[in-house]
Amino acid sequence: MSERGFAAAVVGAGLMGHGIAHVLAQRADSVTMYDISQEALELADARIRDTLECLVEYGIFDQHEADSIAGRIDGTTDLAEAVEGASVVVEASPEDMDLKRRLFTDLELLVSSDAVLASNSSGMSVGDMTGHLAHQERVVGSHFFLPAQAIPLVEVSRGPRTSDETMDRTIELWRSCGKQPIRIEKDVNGYVANRLQAALVREATSLVAEGVASAEDIDLAVQTSFGLRFMVSGPLEQRDLGGLDLHVALARGLWPHLSKSDGPFPPVVEMVERGDLGLKSGRGFFDWSGRDPEEVRRERTTQMIEVMSRLEMWPESPGAGRAKSDGV
Repeated sequence: MSERGFAAAVVGAGLMGHGIAHVLAQRADSVTMYDISQEALELADARIRDTLECLVEYGIFDQHEADSIAGRIDGTTDLAEAVEGASVVVEASPEDMDLKRRLFTDLELLVSSDAVLASNSSGMSVGDMTGHLAHQERVVGSHFFLPAQAIPLVEVSRGPRTSDETMDRTIELWRSCGKQPIRIEKDVNGYVANRLQAALVREATSLVAEGVASAEDIDLAVQTSFGLRFMVSGPLEQRDLGGLDLHVALARGLWPHLSKSDGPFPPVVEMVERGDLGLKSGRGFFDWSGRDPEEVRRERTTQMIEVMSRLEMWPESPGAGRAKSDGV
């Protein structure tokens, strides 16, 4: 898959799916998005074009490249049509185990014998989703982070029977699309990045629930301290830099006091029960009333693109090229 000349499909055109289609279109000849409604496909197309417009603005692509990427993406509400001839199919449906198992059952019957079947699930194990399939050797996890078209990471995870060939093909594919894949060699729920993120979120929501600090100040603490430092070195390298003797001493003193909750905290559950779901309902940890969710998401994607552009972190995509600008 390192050269152009292959077709790809994305099953689910939502917040993650449209971004994955964008990524694939930087390398594939054609990408077909599938969703159950034409409305969802039209929204996905609008989101892709909005992001491409932003990428042109910041000098990541020129207008011709952006138009070419958009032109290689199509949509359909017919699953068989979507995956016909595809060399790689990425499942990006909602996090519902029964739905994902049904989709993979259908996909195995519809795709060509040499097609890779990938899942973008953020928390479910590959084996749980696909253990009933006859050809599990070609199934692999491919977890992107939101926004998929901007964040470099793709976590490529084995299932219990994923072949080395499938792992290598998938790693090569995402690299050719300009992404930074990492190998997950054991099939665990949440892969690596979401397990790390979940540990942080558990402690953050615990601090809110206990009244230690406000949601605003907790987020500010992350954004203005180790969140910045992580852009230079990861948590394990930082342990080496500080000294493992210091790490052991701090862990012995602090870890016993960290949250060990095995589920969400009651105040957060109560928020959900009264309909405070976050951005989509207008209120969550923060007040989003009067804000258009699409506009907020667009702003955050733009901010991410701007930061990566200014720090020259935008991944080079051999398939699309890159228009560099001294002014960015």
